[in-house]
Amino acid sequence: MAAKIIKVKYFTAERKARISPDNKKLYEKYLHSSIIKNRDVKETTYKAYENYFTQFLVFLSEEWDNIGLYSDEFFENAVEIMESFISFCQETLKNNKKVINTKISAVSSFYLWSMKRKYVDRHPFDKQLERMKGANEEKIINSYFLDDDQIEIIRKGLIEEDKRYDIQDRIIWEVMLESANRIGAISKLTLSSLDLENMIFTDIREKRGYKVEVIFSEEAKQLISDWLEIRKDMDDLSVDSLFITKYRNEYKPMDKGTIQNRIKKIGEIIGLDDFHAHCIRKTTLNSIYKKTGDMSLAAELANHKSIETTRQSYIKPQSKAEIRDKINQLKKKIKDESEH
Repeated sequence: MAAKIIKVKYFTAERKARISPDNKKLYEKYLHSSIIKNRDVKETTYKAYENYFTQFLVFLSEEWDNIGLYSDEFFENAVEIMESFISFCQETLKNNKKVINTKISAVSSFYLWSMKRKYVDRHPFDKQLERMKGANEEKIINSYFLDDDQIEIIRKGLIEEDKRYDIQDRIIWEVMLESANRIGAISKLTLSSLDLENMIFTDIREKRGYKVEVIFSEEAKQLISDWLEIRKDMDDLSVDSLFITKYRNEYKPMDKGTIQNRIKKIGEIIGLDDFHAHCIRKTTLNSIYKKTGDMSLAAELANHKSIETTRQSYIKPQSKAEIRDKINQLKKKIKDESEH
């Protein structure tokens, strides 16, 4: 049986109007060049690619504040940007895997052309999207919302399987779970930005150079305290980065890719081989909303400018069974109140 196609009206004229003019000009230049070389598919392939790339530009305007397509910041965060775009396509637009693959191809083709024209010296995400290797439609990344039981299983696994995981893994897990910050911010945590007593990192540069705060829990506070003591015998706290790795007998800041690899390995504790940083962010924001009913609280923690961004991309849709149970609870509450 063919999968049911779900159409979501999202890309309104108002949303398209907020696209960066500079980004739009760059894509139009690519499109014009491509059409000249292959006019036969102007109204087919390139029409579809133009539509999909426009959707990508709308996404960039809303989630990444119109980050420049050729900017250093885009290239630094390209994998995170593309993974969150895939997630947006899956959960907000309800796209199937084949459509998402085509959208990724539309973006990738732009950068391949840009390399040929020597506008950029490399492709920002080629062969770096873990679940896109081979461009097989079954290899789109999955997005997971963990429940409380899974969270506790991971916590125990990080301790019990001590040969596979270290204290840095535990800190990464606890800080990301509590703060719901993007991996870009987590990779920039420093000792100089740490306020251990108040359990917060301040002035951490995230996307578009914005400074954010990264909070953490009492459990993470103890782990960080222990880690600082361990660090005294390792590098005497000479590397300002919170997370470090040893390369050629020298300690250096742990990069974002290494942190992501550690997160992927953490997911294996509960049998997920495609777990990624965005899943932790989604888990926390969804949990806050489910437990408090306060969407604005989740949006504020996420550093979202719009509650709708949180609602559409970070909150797990309710199943029909959940909706039924809530209706029954409301009915029971109304009945009890009327009887008293």
